[in-house]
Amino acid sequence: MDELFAENPEYRALDIEIIDENLRPDISDNYDYELVPAYYIDDELVHSGVASLNVIRDIFQRAYKSA
Repeated sequence: MDELFAENPEYRALDIEIIDENLRPDISDNYDYELVPAYYIDDELVHSGVASLNVIRDIFQRAYKSA
């Protein structure tokens, strides 16, 4: 994420929550996903599984536009 924040400082304004399913099953059980990591924007699953920097960049851009 640091690389993306350096490229686009406005992404720092995004409300990003990282939930470890092993540490917080009480929260992660509320989400419907099969692979981790899983990325959501406003309760919508937008990607799950291995994510390249470009995939995460697209997710951040989408989240920033919807904010």
